[in-house]
Amino acid sequence: MRTKLSLLTICLATTSALAAPAEGELPGIEFPAGDTTAKAGEWVLTVNKLMYDKFAAEPDKKGVIFYSYQLTEPGPKVSKFKSMGKEDSAPNLLVIPLGTGAKAKVGDIVLTWWQSGSGMQRAIVVDAKDPKQPVVRYLDLDYNNPAKSRDNTTTIGQMDEQLKPDSFALLTAAWQPGTTVACKDGKDFRVLDVLRVSGDKVLTKGFVGKLAAKPKADCTPMPLKPKLKVGDKVQAKWTSVVRSGVVTKIDPKIGRVWVKFDKLADEVAVAYGHVIDKL
Repeated sequence: MRTKLSLLTICLATTSALAAPAEGELPGIEFPAGDTTAKAGEWVLTVNKLMYDKFAAEPDKKGVIFYSYQLTEPGPKVSKFKSMGKEDSAPNLLVIPLGTGAKAKVGDIVLTWWQSGSGMQRAIVVDAKDPKQPVVRYLDLDYNNPAKSRDNTTTIGQMDEQLKPDSFALLTAAWQPGTTVACKDGKDFRVLDVLRVSGDKVLTKGFVGKLAAKPKADCTPMPLKPKLKVGDKVQAKWTSVVRSGVVTKIDPKIGRVWVKFDKLADEVAVAYGHVIDKL
């Protein structure tokens, strides 16, 4: 009996060791570790260790949330940052650099964080009197979210906010970290956020922060600024999947397209990056 238990223990330990990801890689996700361009002192969007450990314990079930931190020590596969006054770290695959010195103009799409809240956000610039500290409207907050902003009047999906210097990166091209793609998922397409591309794979974040590596060939970049007009038939994000609809209104200043989805009664204000003419 003891021999059988010992052999079982050895087998379980061996299996666990084999399943452990190499440094900088992610459990349950086949994607190579990578370096980072972020430098010490710069803002990055990343995942703290507490949340990472929960994800690592159940990668098929748990998602992650990206928060803003200042990098303290970039590494070839894993980088360090301060979190709640303590040193923390994350694989570079989950470290998105924001860089320094960016200047924006009205209409630019940027990657940042919700600066009076938390979490990674795309945003459109609505005022660039100070191009290093532009005023933006967040795109990844639901337009009709009823929660009030700090002024206790404007709702969070319709609030404007001024960004701090060096706290945003300009989104200008497909496949950049922070841009969006529509990836095949059985009969459906799902809208996912790009985290990193390596060869023929793209590392993505989806609904409730679920991480996945997708074949690049199965994904289509969603346009940063779709060229549409009222009456156009489109494919747009509905919750997390793509559904067909018709454009009823466009407001390019705030980066929203109102879509009447097929078989749904209401119009929905869909953000830029979540709508495309066809797939």
